[in-house]
Amino acid sequence: MSVLLAIEIGRAQNLEMTDSLTRELQEVIVTSRQPATKLVGTTLVSIIPGTNLADIGNALDVLAQLPMINVQDNTVSITGKSNVEIYIDGRPMRDDLELQQILSTNLKKVELLMAPGSAYESTTGAVLKITTRRNFVKGLSLTDQFLLECRRKWSVMDYLALSYRVGSWELFANGTIRHYNSLIKGTTTNTLVYNWEETVVGSSQNISSPTTTGVIKGGFNYSQGAQSFGAYYRYNPERGDFNNSGSECLDNNPAFSSVIDKRIRAHSHLVSLYYENTFADKYLLHFDGDFRRSNESNNVATTYPETATPAVNSTDERESTLWAGKLYMNFPLWNGEFTVGTQDSYTQTSLDYRMLNTDVSEYIPSSFTDARQTSAALFASWSRMFGKFSLSAGARYEYGQTSILTTYGFTLLYWSARNRGRQSGAS
Repeated sequence: MSVLLAIEIGRAQNLEMTDSLTRELQEVIVTSRQPATKLVGTTLVSIIPGTNLADIGNALDVLAQLPMINVQDNTVSITGKSNVEIYIDGRPMRDDLELQQILSTNLKKVELLMAPGSAYESTTGAVLKITTRRNFVKGLSLTDQFLLECRRKWSVMDYLALSYRVGSWELFANGTIRHYNSLIKGTTTNTLVYNWEETVVGSSQNISSPTTTGVIKGGFNYSQGAQSFGAYYRYNPERGDFNNSGSECLDNNPAFSSVIDKRIRAHSHLVSLYYENTFADKYLLHFDGDFRRSNESNNVATTYPETATPAVNSTDERESTLWAGKLYMNFPLWNGEFTVGTQDSYTQTSLDYRMLNTDVSEYIPSSFTDARQTSAALFASWSRMFGKFSLSAGARYEYGQTSILTTYGFTLLYWSARNRGRQSGAS
């Protein structure tokens, strides 16, 4: 069961006077239509305004109704394609929550590139490009979207957005909070035959995983004529607690119980900016860049309450940094379109894993891993339509360098030495 409530409040300024023909009309009938999806070359193009999908909910609800696009558990996939890239207003999507925050009324066009070409990585199977339309209401606009769900437990989500448009500028701030509750209960019994003898193996589980996530986002956009630019900052906190109380049994032997507790604490920072301008009415210059830094820590404890078996505790902490940018120019050439540009990124990820159980650490040791990856690409492509047929050609050069440094046992040795020092001092 789910309940969706959306409220939009706007205060309009600088309203244009209606013309004489409009004032003479006594009745206006507006009929929505199915979204017209056209195949342009190898790209499926769907126009959303004026269709029955314009008021369906959010971007995920719209994508689920379009051909070749599948949406399951807020995850988007393309039929027959893997490694799908999603772009929103020319910028790569960095968080799945972005699609939930875009209202269907703000969608303008959805393009599905089935043959992405040299402008994208060679491993990219398909590209989904989402274009939003500008909010034509001048002044202050307030939107609130509330979602309440109940399966076995209640889950709640609230999205609040505030924007102010004046002249060619738009200032915006929005926030989302989501509390998700899930509960899984069940038992499993299997009968195995070994050496002509039956063995019954059974297990039970009771899993609960309440998770609370949030998004705080603020930024600006500027658009005048052929020039537009903007930037935003986004902060994502996350808190989760996983618990699994289960048991296992073999034949008529007493059940063996265990409890797994996992605590998740994470947050990330993202700064994104873009610039786009058309020179001499034909040279389109585009740039978008992102900087992201995230941190995640997990604490896992497995205990056996009915036995003397020692608990197995472990911790891990992950930190990652991303720098990414894309710069390209598009202009007409030989009755077609020519695009040339570069796409570059640098990532650094460190993982500090500590196994705190001495016996288990003999075969699952503590480790520290530092991975760095540099990626750079130059690309050029040309495309032209010949009636209903299209011709495209392109080239892409990719350079990548990856370095991974892993140290085993360092954390555990440090932890053991520290505790031995405390014991010696006490004695």
